[in-house]
Amino acid sequence: MTSRTESLRTAPALPPRSPGSHEVREALRKGPFEAALDSAIRASGLSMDRIQHRLAARGIAISVTTLSYWRRGRSRPERPQSRQAVRVLEEMLSLPTDSLVSLLGPQRPRGRWTNRVATGVETEQLWQGYESLPGLLGDMGSADDGLTRLSAHDRCEIGPNGAELQFRTTLVLRAERERVDRCLIITRGDDPAQGLPVLSRVRNARPGRIRTDETVPLAVIELFLDRVLSAGETTVIEYTYDYPPDGGTSRECGRGFTAPARLYTLEVAFHPDAVPVRCYRYAGTAAPGPQPDPEPIWISSAGLAQLVVQDPVPGFHAMRWEWD
Repeated sequence: MTSRTESLRTAPALPPRSPGSHEVREALRKGPFEAALDSAIRASGLSMDRIQHRLAARGIAISVTTLSYWRRGRSRPERPQSRQAVRVLEEMLSLPTDSLVSLLGPQRPRGRWTNRVATGVETEQLWQGYESLPGLLGDMGSADDGLTRLSAHDRCEIGPNGAELQFRTTLVLRAERERVDRCLIITRGDDPAQGLPVLSRVRNARPGRIRTDETVPLAVIELFLDRVLSAGETTVIEYTYDYPPDGGTSRECGRGFTAPARLYTLEVAFHPDAVPVRCYRYAGTAAPGPQPDPEPIWISSAGLAQLVVQDPVPGFHAMRWEWD
């Protein structure tokens, strides 16, 4: 007599619903992307773990969490490698070529200057000219910390002699892979004779390794997050740099982005005894072609200048000012 366990093991499995079913065809026709993807996955009968395994066999590393986020509309595959994964999913789920990719539309231009390319750049490309940077990053194991800077808020304080006193940063970060536990930050000083600023206060993280080149001066700092992030999870960290009290006169400050972000805010607070005569915003983008012209920024009666950039493209976004 055959046992129940053996009967279950040898019984023929029910065939999955055809990926060409009316439901899937309608979802592909009407969209949105997440509805079509969800319908196609359900019709295929494949589990999320099985889909991830098959993607990995094709050399595409996508977490189950990320796939779930795409399926539920919590995030969208925007990066080139993510879109390639969608093309493989079309083949895996027996869907027409470009049927899912077409629902994503073209890759969105980001930033004030819509002729700019919205893809990421390598850290070394962003900081080209700093010959020691690859070695400093190599000591950290990798330049890729697995985080997207969703937003950054910087506040720079200028002292009575025109020198930078303090630079305070708040970052909103999102993990793009599983088990992200650190954030890498890069900073430089204005004058090798003055040395590098000192990392004085950190919130929701703690300092790890620090690698410096005093001749530039340049520093790469590792911050360990207070918790390990899964793909799609976010966190907020804050840190402050204090500059040497005898620093030279400052003429600019800002931030570099290796990938598109959602928001960048920069505040520069000038001491009442050191207010510049003019202040400008500028963008040193990583895309080819002519750069946008500098735009004037108003300095308030309290000596505060502000810059807000929605969807900053890869490159540097900053302020420059003139003292006379």
